[in-house]
This record gives sequence, C-alpha cells and structure tokens, in this order.
Amino acid sequence: MNPQAVDWAAIPGPKWYRPEDIVKAFDDLLGSASSDRDEGYGIRSALGNDHAGTLYPAAVAGTDLLLEVIADHPGLPRRIALCVLLDWWGCFQPEPGFESYTGQEGETIDVIAAIVERVGRAAGTLRAIAERDPDTRGLIRELITAHSHGWTVADPTAHLLA
Repeated sequence: MNPQAVDWAAIPGPKWYRPEDIVKAFDDLLGSASSDRDEGYGIRSALGNDHAGTLYPAAVAGTDLLLEVIADHPGLPRRIALCVLLDWWGCFQPEPGFESYTGQEGETIDVIAAIVERVGRAAGTLRAIAERDPDTRGLIRELITAHSHGWTVADPTAHLLA
C-alpha cells in the first residue's frame, strides 16, 4: 500500500486531524538515515495525538503501512515502524468520539480491534523477519508478545508480586 493511494481525507478525525501530513510523515520515515531525533514522532502525530496518547481512525490504515515498512524496508525505517507500533500498543487509546468509524464499504471499524487484527495477521511475516534480522529481532518479539496479551500494558512490577 502506497501512502499516496489512501484517501486520508475520507477517514474521519477530530478537528486537529491533518490528513495532508500523513504522506509526508511516511516519506520522512522511509528516508530516515539517522536516529539522532525521534523519527517516529511524525507518524505518531499524523495518525494520532502524540501528546495525549490518542489514535485517530487513520491509524488503522497507518498500521497497514507500518507493517509494510517492517516487511520491506530493513534498517532504520523498520526499527522506527516497530517502535511506533510498540509506543502505541496498550498505551494509546482512540481519540474520544473516534473509537470506531464507518469504513468505505459501510462497515463499522473499531480502531483498536482493527489494529490488533492487522498485527495478528502479520505475525508470521514478523517471525520470519525476526529470524533473519538480528537488529530488530528483539523489537519484533516484543510486539508479538504484546499482541499475545491484547491491548494491555504489561505491569513491569508483576514479577515482584509473584
């Protein structure tokens, strides 16, 4: 899926949703050459409110694109795409009032359920990449583990209570 092939303006969002920023954010992601700054900020901000920890409905199509970046663009773009998904996972919630939306075919799409479903469908591809890419193996395993627990944040102190 090409970011320019998506009709981002047709996807609903709050008044501060700027669909025109999404293609540039993906272009910047694919052109990432160094990790001197937070390269994922552009994606997180275009597909959600990074400061509020919320996702816009566009994050669903954005997830498809992030998974394609992970599959097809090794190196820093793959790492950044994985980090964006991990940043979102269980920590971000849909923008209030935009928890679901009506898709182009009239179906109701739940933002979180759709993201979880897409990552689940990509699990086999992710595992194959982890086998051949030691630089992102840990991030991929972390995403697959997070997916297996659902959209919840693992409690880092849980082992202390056992």
